[in-house]
Amino acid sequence: MGPQGSGKGTQARMLAEKFNLQLFETGSVLREIADQDTEIGRKIDDIINKKGQFVPWKLLKKVLDQKVSKFDKNKGIVFDGTPRRMEEIKYWENILPTLNRKIDYIFYVAISKEESVRRLSIRKLCKENGHPLIVGKDISEEDKKCPICGSEVYRREDDTPEKILNRLEWNEELLSPVIKYYKEKNMLIEVNGEQSVENVFGEIIKRIENHESRIINLYS
Repeated sequence: MGPQGSGKGTQARMLAEKFNLQLFETGSVLREIADQDTEIGRKIDDIINKKGQFVPWKLLKKVLDQKVSKFDKNKGIVFDGTPRRMEEIKYWENILPTLNRKIDYIFYVAISKEESVRRLSIRKLCKENGHPLIVGKDISEEDKKCPICGSEVYRREDDTPEKILNRLEWNEELLSPVIKYYKEKNMLIEVNGEQSVENVFGEIIKRIENHESRIINLYS
């Protein structure tokens, strides 16, 4: 979990690759549906792209219900962008046990609001694989192709200063109770997201390794 621009999506993809896990990216799933010329697609497009808001829970639940049935039963999962409201916590706490699964780690990648706005204002994405690209570092404003995979690059419709601030306010309002809930259950692992991508990932891996080591010592 983490605010927009925290790099949580990048960290989730890196974890999935390192440990051969399936990746569930809530934002990517919603944007994929928003591109479809269907009733639900047009609704989601209006909410996330035109208004820069979060999808209401009832609508998101319909999407999750469809996707859960397609999980690979033989692989662990990295969830990116969920849960970020209390309804989602209840949803996963009810449904994961029916799939013989449980939550092992909850990471919160923390960055300031100012850093979030700065990052999102200079971010582009590639359409094929969702690679985040920083204008002026990874790509120029004029470049049309992703330097990693060669696919078309774009700037998200909701990555304007006004919509970014709107999303951050919504995010803080919805996510604060979630963070409090997992803190009280002693499950939340907070990492400093204002480091380099590699250092953030290294901190996450270290936390996992330390936790696994404690479990081994407990049962040895």
